[in-house]
Amino acid sequence: MELFLQVSLEGESVLWGRIPISYLAIFLSGFQRALYRTGEILLDEQDNVAHDVKRIVRRKQLRQLLELDLVGISGRSSSTILSFQRSATALSVRNGSEAIRIFEKALWELEKMQHATDESSFRFDRELLIAWSTVGALFQRGISLITFTLHQSVSPLRVWYTAQGFDVISRHTLTEIEGYVFMVDFKRRRMSLQTSSGESVSCIFTEEQADEIAGMTRNYVRVKGEAVINPASGKMSYVRVHTIEPLSRNKEFWQSRTLDELAMLQGITSETDLKAFYNTWPGEVDDKFERFINSLRKGNLAE
Repeated sequence: MELFLQVSLEGESVLWGRIPISYLAIFLSGFQRALYRTGEILLDEQDNVAHDVKRIVRRKQLRQLLELDLVGISGRSSSTILSFQRSATALSVRNGSEAIRIFEKALWELEKMQHATDESSFRFDRELLIAWSTVGALFQRGISLITFTLHQSVSPLRVWYTAQGFDVISRHTLTEIEGYVFMVDFKRRRMSLQTSSGESVSCIFTEEQADEIAGMTRNYVRVKGEAVINPASGKMSYVRVHTIEPLSRNKEFWQSRTLDELAMLQGITSETDLKAFYNTWPGEVDDKFERFINSLRKGNLAE
């Protein structure tokens, strides 16, 4: 059976065809999410079914249509290559051309996202952005390039996912928070960050991230992740951690700035020209100031 898709991962952490299981899990999770979301977008308008029901039906159909088998892991001196074939379940579904269209669309959207330099026209589906940013988290784990080769009937489609492209996508997808890790619940896989403003931010992490986070308890960190918004309040409920890195911070992180320092940061300076205050007091001859003072005095006497 011919190969359907090959994915080459290059970098110091995937040399000679060796890839950590956790890295493989990150890639497969994000890539599958990107495919499912692309399929939903393409097929969403074809049925006159309620949206919630349609989404459940579509997800089941897409799971059958897009199922892949990982049939080989090979490599070179600087890379690991994953080889995929369509599964027996996927081949039993008649819409083979539909599956190819979904894979093509997902990869073309990735290509467009990476090269969308005009901020005003950066309009992509948020779920799709999050899916590709999940895959892109590998760039912060020693991977420098991901190459997708889709073997079509005529000629292969090849798309490169770069660290620079990931930066473009993550700027429009992920929230960045710096703070002090003051509490971690490994059972529920949650941690709390206290920012320099005193705000507490709840973050959730995966089982694979637990060891990394364990070494950062009671330390200053920078978290990048997916902000989950409460639709009722419009406020952030929590952050789903994509990456976390330690920061070297000292006591200044918690110290409030003086009024002079705040004024300097805002470009506010004291007035050195006394003439600027001329003709500001006592004001107009009949500015009702005396009348106002007398009314206050009479009010105090009445009490």
